[in-house]
Amino acid sequence: MLAAAAASRALPRSPLIVVVGAEALRVRLALRRARCNARVVTNVRWQEGMATSLRAGLEAAGPNTEAALVLAVDQPLVGAAALTRLVAAWRRRPQVPAAALYEGHAGVPAVLPRRRWRALQSVRGDEGARALLRRSSALTLVDMPEAAFDVDTPDDVRRLAPTRAERTSP
Repeated sequence: MLAAAAASRALPRSPLIVVVGAEALRVRLALRRARCNARVVTNVRWQEGMATSLRAGLEAAGPNTEAALVLAVDQPLVGAAALTRLVAAWRRRPQVPAAALYEGHAGVPAVLPRRRWRALQSVRGDEGARALLRRSSALTLVDMPEAAFDVDTPDDVRRLAPTRAERTSP
């Protein structure tokens, strides 16, 4: 979670909204300790799936927000450089979503233009932004193989430890 927050802070003009649910107190404490300066939004419907968290985050965005960069906190290898490439690609075609391309599919991280947010009202469960991306007739794709690794199990956490060491070794 802190890796995603740190990566997003490298982008200019990007207020950070973190949506919390099941582990809300623990996440709030971690963000405070990291001096992350994020606006934390509690999703009281988190058990209904990530679609409710996505909508909670978008609803918290200000009325002048032209787009939202949607991140998943379980993709620790996605860094500031990848997010910068994604945002730059979106800026070339700001009317359409821009999404990471990995393992042959579009997914998060993704930039969702405000004019597409209404389409997310029908998304349910754990679909999240992927449902909107699949239905988009126009989409800007950015190769991002690092987004393929996500941490869902204790095994993934064990696989992450050597990956981090490899990235920091000369």
